[in-house]
Amino acid sequence: MMTIFRLFLVFFTLSSLLIGKTVHAESEAQPLKVRFVNPGHQFDNATGLFWRNVTLAMEAVAEDLDIQLSVTYANRNHILMKSQLNDALRSDADYVIVVDEKKAITKLIKADAKLDKPILFIYNAPEEHILTTKPDWLLGYIIPNHFEAGYKLARGLFDRATARFGEDTQLNMLALYGDRRTDSALSRQRGLELFLRQHPEVNLVYHEVANWSEKEGYRKSIRVLSHIKNINIIWAANDPIAGGALRAAKNVNAPVLPVVGGINWDKMGTDEHLDVSVGGHVLLGAAALIMLHDSHRQGSNFISDSNLAIFEPDVEQYHILIKAIQERTLDDINFKRFSKEHEDTWPFTLQNLALCLQKGC
Repeated sequence: MMTIFRLFLVFFTLSSLLIGKTVHAESEAQPLKVRFVNPGHQFDNATGLFWRNVTLAMEAVAEDLDIQLSVTYANRNHILMKSQLNDALRSDADYVIVVDEKKAITKLIKADAKLDKPILFIYNAPEEHILTTKPDWLLGYIIPNHFEAGYKLARGLFDRATARFGEDTQLNMLALYGDRRTDSALSRQRGLELFLRQHPEVNLVYHEVANWSEKEGYRKSIRVLSHIKNINIIWAANDPIAGGALRAAKNVNAPVLPVVGGINWDKMGTDEHLDVSVGGHVLLGAAALIMLHDSHRQGSNFISDSNLAIFEPDVEQYHILIKAIQERTLDDINFKRFSKEHEDTWPFTLQNLALCLQKGC
């Protein structure tokens, strides 16, 4: 009788262990659920396709890493963004990813001590008091180095203007900033300002805010260029503004077409080509999603980065990557290769992403 009882006990114990392992394996196999509150537009608009392309890159990562990614678009409407955040926090998502434009998100959530869903900030950090108090719901943040972008754009325009007009030509710049408040706009502006301090031979003759818009870039540029004839460099905070400025320069029939550049790696119109475009940060959401996947699977803390070096000029080395972004073929990249779960992980860099497209990975 005791022998039968012991056999039953052994069988029950083994069954429990097997069931436990099965349940754990099934839990591990469950897809990670992520909700992204995208602050921009899903379709073409005056501020370009940047935010749509951010989503496309994240969707390519999600497909490779078995992540259930759902996205809402706030259309630059901060009231709608707050509503979408509330919906995301009530959803079954494991994590919520947000972009805290003009601190609209943290103004909503900072007073709520009952948040129980982890929130990851990308492209900008939450308000300082949240970084200081470190609430449990704050997963982390990842921000591109906008200062570096502003500086690299100024450097590229200076080199192009010097090559086109000669080293003895007086260089006169029009600067078109993104806005007066956001961290990205102000940091890009500071990058430009440092370059100008280092290069007093470049004369900043006029500056204006164009609110990230191609239409405002055109309207404000044509007014300035009609009155100031010797401008030969136009620095713009993004490519849509730069595209509007280029169109304005052509329409005023300036004696010399200025060198024009912006930030984003956007696809321009058929008859437009910027002299310089600095980009790569459109892939920051993809990088953040891989980091989130790895920290979740490995049970480790998310590592924040406030100045991720992800900006490069549109030189030949990156043309294959830029083309994939613009033509929506980023799914040709095997993003598993950039996850720590891969036995031979590649660092997430623009160089490696371009190499992956060129040679396979």
